[in-house]
Amino acid sequence: MPYIVSQKRRHSDLRSYPDQLTISAGAAGIEAGSISDCSVLSIEDLYQLGEPVVADCIEAELACCVAIIDIDRLFRVSETHGSDCADHVLSEFGESLLRLTADLYACVAHLGQDQFGLLLVGMDVAMVTGRLDRLRQDLASRPIGWKGEMINITVSIGIAEIHGPETFDNYLNAAEQFLFIAKMSGRNQVISDHTFAAAIH
Repeated sequence: MPYIVSQKRRHSDLRSYPDQLTISAGAAGIEAGSISDCSVLSIEDLYQLGEPVVADCIEAELACCVAIIDIDRLFRVSETHGSDCADHVLSEFGESLLRLTADLYACVAHLGQDQFGLLLVGMDVAMVTGRLDRLRQDLASRPIGWKGEMINITVSIGIAEIHGPETFDNYLNAAEQFLFIAKMSGRNQVISDHTFAAAIH
């Protein structure tokens, strides 16, 4: 079974962020609760959650980004150590990703195979790019143990900023395009609009 992990952040008023944060997620069956609540989020629930979050952020003029994280060459782990090892790497990676984003207003979900999605509220694309690049470095420094061996992994990340009334699917597609560029450019890097702008200047 694919590993799915999430961290949902909920508070009562978007406009008073970061003291409080509302995520209008009734469609996903999310009730009011502690900011530290963690629960499983499927890709279907991510879509249900993403649409109202994007709408709320646009209405409140609150920064929001979506990112896709891909574990580089996970298939080689499966080929070398077996599918059980690859499943273990996915599980451990998801737990690490959840811990490393614990101080953010973010949802984390497994999108299938070697990809995870992030929905981040309250940070613009420059802030998210910097934060996820540090996260990328941190993940690379955390090899995953498996039957006495340490499995080193790296990740490629694509980030899209929410900037208008597009569908959540379009923003995920944009993040996926940036992810594709990251992988085609050598992997183990973060690509977003901000990285292109920074390169020009």
